[in-house]
Amino acid sequence: MIVVSLPSEKKFFWQIETALPIQLNGGYELCKKIVNNDNKEKTLDAWRRIALTTIDTKIKVKLNDLKLGEPYKEELNSKFGPRLQIELFPRKILNKVIITCVLRNLTDSSNLNSHSDRIKNSLFQSYFEVSLEGGIFSKYPEGVRTFEKLDTDEQNLALLYNDAATWAIGHGCAAAWDVIDGDIPSIIYADCMPAVQLPSMTPDIRTSSGMPISLSMRGLSELSLNSFDNDGWEALDSLIEEYQNWIERKNIELDAYDHKFHEIAKKNILDCQNCLIRMKAGLITIRNNSIALEAFKLANQSMLLQQISSKQLEARGLTLLDGYVGAKKLDQGVYRTPWEILVNKAENSNLGTWRAFQAAFLLLSIDGLVNEKSTDREVVDLIWFPTGGGKTEAYLGVAAFYMFYQRLIANRLDQFPRDGTNVFMRYTLRMLTTQQFQRAASLICAMEHIRKNSNQNNKLSFLGEKPFSLGLWVGGDGSPNTWKDAEEKISSFRKFGKGGNPLVLSECPWCRSEIGRLNEIITKNIKYKSIELLAGIQKDKDKKYYLKCSDNMCDFGGEWSRLPIEVIDQAIYSNPPSMFIGTADKFAMMAWKPETGALFGLKHTKSGPVKRQSLPPGLIIQDEFHLISGPLGTIYGLYEGVIEKLCTDNNGIPPKIIASTATIRGAEKQVKSIYCRSKFQLFPSPGLQMSDSFFGRYATDDHGKLLEGRLYLGIYAVGYNSFLTTQVRTYSAALFRAKLFEKKKRDAWWTLLTFYNSLRELGGARTLFSSDITARLGDHANRYGVQGEERRYLNSIEELTSRRTQAELVGLMNRLSSDCSDHNAIDACLASNIIEVGVDIDRLALMAVVGQPKSTAQYIQVTGRVGRRWWDRPGLILMMYNPSKSRDLSHFEQFHSYHRRLYERVEPTSATPFSIESVKRAAIGAILLWARQQYDAEQPSESLTHFEEALRQGCEYLKVRCQQVEHEPMEISRAQQAIQSVHDELIKKWKGNPQLWWDYPQESDGEYLMLWSGEHATSDQKRKGVQVLSSMRNVDSSVQVEISSRYFSEEGQ
Repeated sequence: MIVVSLPSEKKFFWQIETALPIQLNGGYELCKKIVNNDNKEKTLDAWRRIALTTIDTKIKVKLNDLKLGEPYKEELNSKFGPRLQIELFPRKILNKVIITCVLRNLTDSSNLNSHSDRIKNSLFQSYFEVSLEGGIFSKYPEGVRTFEKLDTDEQNLALLYNDAATWAIGHGCAAAWDVIDGDIPSIIYADCMPAVQLPSMTPDIRTSSGMPISLSMRGLSELSLNSFDNDGWEALDSLIEEYQNWIERKNIELDAYDHKFHEIAKKNILDCQNCLIRMKAGLITIRNNSIALEAFKLANQSMLLQQISSKQLEARGLTLLDGYVGAKKLDQGVYRTPWEILVNKAENSNLGTWRAFQAAFLLLSIDGLVNEKSTDREVVDLIWFPTGGGKTEAYLGVAAFYMFYQRLIANRLDQFPRDGTNVFMRYTLRMLTTQQFQRAASLICAMEHIRKNSNQNNKLSFLGEKPFSLGLWVGGDGSPNTWKDAEEKISSFRKFGKGGNPLVLSECPWCRSEIGRLNEIITKNIKYKSIELLAGIQKDKDKKYYLKCSDNMCDFGGEWSRLPIEVIDQAIYSNPPSMFIGTADKFAMMAWKPETGALFGLKHTKSGPVKRQSLPPGLIIQDEFHLISGPLGTIYGLYEGVIEKLCTDNNGIPPKIIASTATIRGAEKQVKSIYCRSKFQLFPSPGLQMSDSFFGRYATDDHGKLLEGRLYLGIYAVGYNSFLTTQVRTYSAALFRAKLFEKKKRDAWWTLLTFYNSLRELGGARTLFSSDITARLGDHANRYGVQGEERRYLNSIEELTSRRTQAELVGLMNRLSSDCSDHNAIDACLASNIIEVGVDIDRLALMAVVGQPKSTAQYIQVTGRVGRRWWDRPGLILMMYNPSKSRDLSHFEQFHSYHRRLYERVEPTSATPFSIESVKRAAIGAILLWARQQYDAEQPSESLTHFEEALRQGCEYLKVRCQQVEHEPMEISRAQQAIQSVHDELIKKWKGNPQLWWDYPQESDGEYLMLWSGEHATSDQKRKGVQVLSSMRNVDSSVQVEISSRYFSEEGQ
């Protein structure tokens, strides 16, 4: 029997224990008198809430009374208010009966002439729930394809989310159920403000006996080959043993699964076993190879120092001391460096511990980095872990190991030095690049401090004379590309103090002393014309800028010291760093600027063959791999063949490639398209359930109950004339309530981070905060009797978009980290897709998303910016749907099923580097990139003979890679013909004897071999030159639009 109930109240799972149930299914009646707070009657029209239903308001229908394809209708008894009717419409699909249940208001609105009549005949907080007597619900059939017809990724996700079934979908509302995954709901209800709490994934795991697996960085930095009986070795052995036991348990559990899942489940378990084998190989390597062990120990020590400097030390601002700029030391007791804290074992208790998957990833990476002939070298490792899980630390640990190892095995018999660029890390967005640069800078400072100490003490770990260093290699908007550009930007910063430090760093990565300019508050009453206003930004004897710590006591401060950090392109080329961080776009510029070859161990001159000066990078790290898709991934994949060739040493040893992401589908195919590698390893490899991959598990209490996670709240307000009104009401309520919390709980909810799908929508909402929302906050204050300092005021509204400069972004990130009690605290921050990655600020817990994001991957990444401290402040997402967009309505109607299987809904990524359009647009740049890294010439005129062989090589590399990536013979043939045509066209135009490589801006009478794609060029220039990309963002050709007068009549009509 089907039971449809319309209760008058309900307590939802997201309410606190002391909260009263929420009133539902109510109406309003008009009153003529009210009683105010002084118990005095007042004549005034007012609306009084009344219940239109009771706990017993329900209908019961036998299933046999329903006829397929015909509606069943029953009107509810009501003495006043609207006429309400329940309608059931049964139909049969896939041998199951699906019933659509509708709550309908039968009141004829055409007879309601006044606003008062419409209110009296409306149902507010409408709600109904459906249950069964003598039966149970079946899973809702979401697709017509059978399991066997799903691809491997889809089958895997179906396995992992096997317990998270969909039980219903909504029509104009959300369908909801309150059960733990795996259980069958007893009630399904229509929810007009749906809420789903996602389980928190914890990387902190326990043994089968319940003991936490702890891997101390300090303990691992003190390993010895003289004794394997200590805590460090035991921790590594225990990690591997526990993982092996877990795999064996999963093999046993497999028998209980539906037979259709067995094949894909066995593949998952086999992947886990491969990870285990590689972890064991890494452990054997450091036990048998003293140099590898030393590199492992130093990597652990440097990562511990990095955590101390970035997480334990407090930031120290600039002040004026005795007529010069210096650092003001806060009251922290005796000032100590990270090294002193390490030596004295005074690090905070929450620091210096690897998460299990981080230590495991370091172990399984070792063999491929130490043994250059290992098959692991060819494997592309993809770290797959939810946002905030610690992916960055995982690959930074591997990078530290590799850089230390290269220095340790260096000797005079090497054909080429090993102290050039060892690692490069690529990102796709400026925001991500900036924040990861700050983290990497702390690590490099720690490594350089270790190097200097080891040299002084003449230990085994002699790490060479050249400092460990870090470079930031991004566009001119992010950091100065030339000395001239640096001079101009720093002079402006010194004079006006706006926009932040042009050299990016806002504080010393070692001791956290501020780098920048004196605050105007300090200097406004001082005659400071003769005082240097900048600290940490200085010129060397050649009048070239460099970074140093503003505190002379720091190891990287003082008269002769400097930070091992370079952000100016020309400085990076003249002294290649050990590791550099760059945006993917920047690699397109290598065809234009051959001096970039210095980053690949090449030495350029004005004329002649390019020579190798050091080994090329042996480790490539690509973060947020899911963003390498679409046009960017297509161009990136075509250039990647040449870039990887530059990273291959003279013995044919290719670089190791590591990627990471929290959201991806079709990863294996994507790896093949971009990196042309058939070996791929997802880590941690999933097991049989989304809730447990051994290295990541749903967080539970001691009784196995799920702990609180990020709460998603769906808001779909159809009653407002404008979507902006929804934003005003939602923002005002959220901002107002934050001030009412007790002070110690207030900070998490103080800053509202909002996400907009476009700058146009963001701009339209910007004015709301200065007018409508401010007024609405005043209304809330009056309603709740909160005035004066107790009410909420908006003092700081900021914008986090691509319109901000790099220096401004750095400053804004620092302010977002400020506690609500700080005068720099931000009340609301309006953001675009720039926050999709790279915003790792764990104090943030409140976010509003305006309109369903363009992809599920973006949705997961964006909402992952808040609630990162899930054990303390899990986070609240206010998901506002636009009623005028059908896609938003569809997501709202499936709110519960969508969020409960969120990672399953991630769209597959794609890249087609050898599509004909891609080859026509980008192959010319890739061929020139290779050629200009083989030979130098000041001008292209009369130099073709020196380049012809290199051009042929570049063409052949692309053809071979095309054959390895593509599968269809016809597609391969077409792409290879297109590559050859591009090569032949380049040779033909080069023979026209162009006078210059390029110029910017292009002179109308200039003769150039290389023309800026997208820039205006004369027809003669197009005839003699070739269009070369300077960005990887666009595959499609662009056209110039002109207004034509050709079709106007002679009369001008």
